[in-house]
Amino acid sequence: MTAASSITKTGASEPCEKKLSAYESYMAWFTADSATAVGLALRTLAISLVAFTISQSTVLAGWLGTGALAVQQVLGIFGGTFTDRHERKTLVIVNAFAGTLLWGTVAILLVTGNLSFAVLTTLTLIACAINGFLGSAADAMLRSIVPISAYPKARSLNEGRDATINMMSNPLSGLLYGLFIWLPFAASALAYAVAGVAALGLRKDVPQRKVTSQCKAATVADEAQRLAGTDQSAQESNSFKEFVADFKEGWVWSFSKRTVLVVLTAASLLNFGVNGIQYAIQLHLIATGTPAMSIGLIGGAISFMMLVGSCIAARISNRISAGMATCVSFAFIALAALALPLLDSYWYMLVFNALLGLPVPLVNAMMLGFIFAKAPQHMQGRITVTLTVPAQILSMFCSAIAGMLLAATGFTFALAAFASVTLCAAILTLCSKNIRAIPCAQQWPDAHI
Repeated sequence: MTAASSITKTGASEPCEKKLSAYESYMAWFTADSATAVGLALRTLAISLVAFTISQSTVLAGWLGTGALAVQQVLGIFGGTFTDRHERKTLVIVNAFAGTLLWGTVAILLVTGNLSFAVLTTLTLIACAINGFLGSAADAMLRSIVPISAYPKARSLNEGRDATINMMSNPLSGLLYGLFIWLPFAASALAYAVAGVAALGLRKDVPQRKVTSQCKAATVADEAQRLAGTDQSAQESNSFKEFVADFKEGWVWSFSKRTVLVVLTAASLLNFGVNGIQYAIQLHLIATGTPAMSIGLIGGAISFMMLVGSCIAARISNRISAGMATCVSFAFIALAALALPLLDSYWYMLVFNALLGLPVPLVNAMMLGFIFAKAPQHMQGRITVTLTVPAQILSMFCSAIAGMLLAATGFTFALAAFASVTLCAAILTLCSKNIRAIPCAQQWPDAHI
């Protein structure tokens, strides 16, 4: 079934009160996406632990994490376009199969004692490259499974799921690693296998690509070459030109919409500020000799508040103005961030840092959800990239910036610097007519972006 035909099944005219599980393929999609998230979370901490165990070098272990993230981000830039050009169900299955194979291999090599740092690095970079290139396929499918009016609720549920997984993954991964060094990777491989099996229940999702005038011209020219006897080179040329045209189309669409530009800027600033605060607190607590369990509790607390926030968002996201909810959420986060530098106390930091996570699910469901809901279905993969990559690239430097600020200016100033970035994001949001004008989800089908 094509994406176009799925619109008929899940059109905007359906009542938004309909349970998400009632939509065709939703449960299969949710299971596959959740299992993939579990597999990703379980191996993240374990990679750093086993890298240090093998190399006995924090520098090598740190560079492995940085390199893996960089590879994933670079491949993700082009992965969104690839996702929008191919059948997405197959891509989800391939990604799951690759995760099962690669992390299963790591587990086997650990059991047999044959895993070197070079092999670990190679397998990790390959896995991250594949996940970066194909990982957007699952998110891109959601828009063709549920109607626009149900999209905020679906996004809220995803936020709650992700918060739960993030809250539990590090302690669970550490526990499994303590039992057997190979166990987190075996569990990750099993989770990816579950994702692949669940994805078999998805209906086919073939994006209907919009053929641009450039692509049409290229097709005509290459057809003439094919008739002249050079059909293979013409097909390769046509495929490359179409890929480039599709790649440009996603970025042009995003950067030609003023609302998207404001959302992208505000979200990137907020993401940078909040992540910078997390790294500053973590490094400060490590430097002051805080017990590891207490440091882990900081991350667990903000994940718990995100879980609470996702429950709230799921209940109210279909009934309130998305613009107003976004403005209030940004202001709340900025106020909580600005309160952090006022007192250097562990429990004070725990509480106010946790409050930063409370409105995040509502922001993602309402502000980002509106962009995804209004973007053409055939461009969902590319829109995922254009909305997430800029913020993630900024966040790659948060740890380094936090470390330099702590060394140069101290903990209080470092927190204040990152908090001021969240304030800039809040001011931008409050001053934007485009964001304030985003209506409630019921009116999204008729709203202009």
